[in-house]
Amino acid sequence: MIFQTLDDKQECVGIYCNNNLYFDNLDFPKDLSTTWKYSGHLRDRPGIEYANLYIGGKDIKEIVPEYLKDDWEDVSRRLSSFRRSLQVAKVNLQDNCLYDLVPKRFLIEMCEVKNKITEYVLENYQRPERYSYLLKTCQLLEDISHQPLNINKKKLRDYSLATAEQPGSNRLTGLSPYIKYNQFGTKTGRLTTKEKSFPILTLKKGFRDVVNPHNDYFLELDFNGAEVRVMMGILDMEQPSCDVHKFHAENVFGGNISREEVKKSFFAWLYGSKSAKESPEGKILEKFYDKEIILDKHWDGKCVHTPFRKKIEDVDEHHALNYIVQSTAAELTLLQALKIHHLLQSHKSRSRITCIIHDAIIIDFDKRDERLLASIKKLMSSTKFGEFKINISKGTNLGNLKEHHIDG
Repeated sequence: MIFQTLDDKQECVGIYCNNNLYFDNLDFPKDLSTTWKYSGHLRDRPGIEYANLYIGGKDIKEIVPEYLKDDWEDVSRRLSSFRRSLQVAKVNLQDNCLYDLVPKRFLIEMCEVKNKITEYVLENYQRPERYSYLLKTCQLLEDISHQPLNINKKKLRDYSLATAEQPGSNRLTGLSPYIKYNQFGTKTGRLTTKEKSFPILTLKKGFRDVVNPHNDYFLELDFNGAEVRVMMGILDMEQPSCDVHKFHAENVFGGNISREEVKKSFFAWLYGSKSAKESPEGKILEKFYDKEIILDKHWDGKCVHTPFRKKIEDVDEHHALNYIVQSTAAELTLLQALKIHHLLQSHKSRSRITCIIHDAIIIDFDKRDERLLASIKKLMSSTKFGEFKINISKGTNLGNLKEHHIDG
């Protein structure tokens, strides 16, 4: 049975189906099967299909069939009008359920149109091969999106005043304390944040100390040289146990170049211009890493197919290698985050993943969960491509993270 959720917040339990609104889980029909988008209160209902995952992040207005366009534009316009009115009235939508703020008749009309669009998508789009992964990632990011950040408002105001003359500094004021990711924001699968989200991916490092933990401290785990190690893994090379850029300096460049120069040269070779790839350092890396093996295996001349079976279309040769590596590294981070998220949930832990910043996973850590530290470290370092060295940091806010050692 096709249905629609009335709000995506976990505490706002409500659905529409069969021309009725239901506001109690116990009253929901038993045969719910398909809806447009995942909501937190559906987590314990396995087997539901989510149509928005079928279309790979496209906006609903991009795929709505011609015969439903007028209906969808009408309900979208009216919903926007309701939202604007609520903003003018200074009603915080994050603290209230949408279905308590708009007319019930409108909810029914909107959901009925959405039901028809949902039905259209399932009839006309193929179920993604990686649907299970997409759903689990969606669930993790949805959990993160409903966790308010603990923002030091005074410090944020001070930064806003101090940078008032800088371009874009006004964005520091009135920031939402919620991180809302878009899992389909890039071709490669790297996360982006949605409009009105807290800009965790672009916030200057000097401003990160405005974010405090709710628990005892932040714990950050990130891969040491994620892109390098992914390339090694794809080529079935052994993973070095030491810092991978030092490994390059000593074993690829013969100790004649510093770690920072090595790091800069590697990324210039992988992601840079043709001249960077033809530099002396680029030619050395070209000999060490046989990129033709990677391209032959994961690029067919038009599309990239990553080791995680992600397909990226319309990729030319210039971008193929970095798309393969960047996409694989980004997805590897998400997979490790899913494993850690599951561990914390299965132990009913108070600790939780606060955010993911590129290849770093930030946990708002409760001291009572320190028995899990060795397991978390092991989960992060164990990958499809071998055992990765990871960097671990700890701090009382997101800006003062310092290197931390975990036994095991």
